[in-house]
Amino acid sequence: MFFKSKRSAFSLFEVSVGVVILGIIGLVCSSMLLDISKHIAYTQAKNDSTALTALLKIENLLESAIIESLQDSNGKALSAPSSHISFYTIQQDLLFGGGDKNVQSLMQGNTLLPKLSIEILHSHQNTLNLAQLTNNPSNHNSTGWSNGMSAYLVSKPQGDFTPFAITATTGNTLTLDKPITHTPLAILPITHHTLSVYDNALWLDSVPIAYDVESFEITPLSFSQGILLEIQLCVKTPNKPFCQTRGIWLDSIVEFL
Repeated sequence: MFFKSKRSAFSLFEVSVGVVILGIIGLVCSSMLLDISKHIAYTQAKNDSTALTALLKIENLLESAIIESLQDSNGKALSAPSSHISFYTIQQDLLFGGGDKNVQSLMQGNTLLPKLSIEILHSHQNTLNLAQLTNNPSNHNSTGWSNGMSAYLVSKPQGDFTPFAITATTGNTLTLDKPITHTPLAILPITHHTLSVYDNALWLDSVPIAYDVESFEITPLSFSQGILLEIQLCVKTPNKPFCQTRGIWLDSIVEFL
């Protein structure tokens, strides 16, 4: 009787030890599987080109940005890291076709001609007289500009960045929505853009260009050579955020011209 009781107790002890060992093995295996799944998810995020594509799209757009137009979420000049910026870019497709295969570039000899007149002959208050386009001698619109277009005036000295809207066109005369404060030398077509993060997505204007965004930040860095914009985008993964960083040098509008 004593032997049977002792044997039964020993069997229960063996079972308890086995359960504990199996539990430990199960925890170790679960932890290993979790680590493996996190590593796989991080590797997939690393190999996913979505974030890099979004950064390249931003970089390409900022290449034609006007430095003076860069603003943070408070509408102030961009001077510190920000996750929301607004800016204007020069519409190069309206100037020279911009590499658009659907736009036929205009040539005069070996010279690529703009699709818009950009040379200002005279200015007074809120009106501009432009040089006529060589390819468009029409008296109705000899400049290529039309009502509602946004414009940037290049002047010396260059004042604060001010976008203008075209309210009327007559022949080679443009009427602006506000008076001119500095003597303009040239007029350029521009368009407005915003970059911001909300709903875990990075938005360019009203279009999402990256999802599962952990953070997005643009940092302006000033050097003697000019201004460098550092762009960092981090996407979520189970293990840790996967981040990519790009940078782009911005030229002043004078250097662009």
